[in-house]
Amino acid sequence: MDTFILGPSKRDVAGMKNAFALVKNTEVISVLFKNARYGNFLVTGAAHLTVLDDLMVGGVNAAAAAKDAKSADGGTLRQRQPDTEVRAFPAIFERQFDPTEIAAERVGHGDLVVASFEQEPYGDFVVTGVATAAEDDNSYLMVGPWILHTKNGPAPRLNDVKLVAAASNHVAPVPPRRGHVEFED
Repeated sequence: MDTFILGPSKRDVAGMKNAFALVKNTEVISVLFKNARYGNFLVTGAAHLTVLDDLMVGGVNAAAAAKDAKSADGGTLRQRQPDTEVRAFPAIFERQFDPTEIAAERVGHGDLVVASFEQEPYGDFVVTGVATAAEDDNSYLMVGPWILHTKNGPAPRLNDVKLVAAASNHVAPVPPRRGHVEFED
């Protein structure tokens, strides 16, 4: 059911450079990310070009500003370097799934979820991934870098969340609980 969340075994950087260069502002795209803190997560939403021409989706940096590069035939072509955490673009669902509605406070660490958010200037977007909880706070839940729920209730930017599979019913990698980030004054 969840091969879509695993991504390719090897990144196709050259292919992604060319594919990202073709993306227009506000075009709906899907990008698969992977990092140690949040695991694998897919973000689908309108592309957002920053003032520096970086490409973002759902507030997550996907690719650097477009630059000219030499083509094999000696001409030039536009490319965008994918962020190091991008695993696949375009990311394509390989299988269907039928998620069920769930209240954000009922989501647990390791559950595979689909959550929709709204945040300017990124608009509406969807994040699919494994929910992660804080080390000492089960109520502080995230999917990718977006907050689902805290001790104060559902996140204000969260529209809804759906359960794809409970933590024990999928094979997607589950990252460890998130530790605290401390700052020194």
